[in-house]
Amino acid sequence: MTNNPPLSVIVPNYNNSRYIDECIGSVLAQTYKNIEIIIIDDASTDGSQEILKKYEAEYPFIKVIFNEKNQGVTRNRDTAIRLASGDYITTLDSDDYYMDARKLEKEMTILKKYRNEGRSNIIAFSDIVLVDKEGERLFPNAKNTVKEGNIFKNIFARDCMVPRDFIFTKQQYFDTGGFDIDIPIYEDWDLKLRLAKHNAFYFTGVEGIGYRRHGEGLSAANNNKHVKWLKYIYKKNSGLIDKEDKAYIDKALDRFMQKAFAGSIKTKLKDKIKTLIGRK
Repeated sequence: MTNNPPLSVIVPNYNNSRYIDECIGSVLAQTYKNIEIIIIDDASTDGSQEILKKYEAEYPFIKVIFNEKNQGVTRNRDTAIRLASGDYITTLDSDDYYMDARKLEKEMTILKKYRNEGRSNIIAFSDIVLVDKEGERLFPNAKNTVKEGNIFKNIFARDCMVPRDFIFTKQQYFDTGGFDIDIPIYEDWDLKLRLAKHNAFYFTGVEGIGYRRHGEGLSAANNNKHVKWLKYIYKKNSGLIDKEDKAYIDKALDRFMQKAFAGSIKTKLKDKIKTLIGRK
């Protein structure tokens, strides 16, 4: 692994003109400089495209793809990853931003360390900070439960901080089959399960992204949609679970689902949750 191999930052955008400057600015401020930024705009109608054209004209390492028709975030991420010139890949949603200017550098340092030890099945990640639409921390005193190493069981059980916007290689992505473009939500969880089955995750200790919660996107999806796709992803990936881990994962997922939808779901929906983990 060379000292500073090229890294491609994938930014899907749809009608996030309010946040796109902060997003791109946080990438430009990174101390790791051997990057390209691929922004794929999903037929925005809010003025985003004019903003993106200015960045593309000013920075030769920024490439913008403009979709004529809306394709959805999963397909957009997959398209951009396939077009990326870097061997290393990371993603960042256009309404989020990097909290620490060293985020990419710290993650690449971890990858370099393990590569030098002859280990290529490594993914590096940083912390997640929940922020509101204004960028204010939502839970300043909360402590994420971070686990490292072979955390497939934990990501499946959702009993730890599930890494996001981490650095991986294009080869790792293709080896897992990439994003399932037919999944509209939790598509990232689906990919992480397959990545974690064959790769170890290691933590930088720095704040990675400001993950903006503003009542749109995934957080706005109704409960029935959440349950439908969680159930689908569980069944799709259940064959990856080791026998000795199945009971643990099932119980942990049950707790997660009950807590996530407590007070807002009806009995019928609770029955669907039990069905998610094969219970009657």
